[in-house]
Amino acid sequence: MKFGVLVLMVIFLAVLMGLFYMSFKILNKVRQEERAENAAKHPQRQLHPKLQAELEQRKKEQEQAEHDQNK
Repeated sequence: MKFGVLVLMVIFLAVLMGLFYMSFKILNKVRQEERAENAAKHPQRQLHPKLQAELEQRKKEQEQAEHDQNK
């Protein structure tokens, strides 16, 4: 009787470990697929309006400075 319970516990643990292994394997595969999908699409990021205006101002100043140097 004790031997049978012991064998069943070992079998149960082996099945449980097998399921964990398969689960992690599938999880890693899904993560890789998601990374591949997300690598293709980069999210459009927007700057805060004040930062955007500051960036445009700096670009204009830089272009103006380059234009003045070329003269």
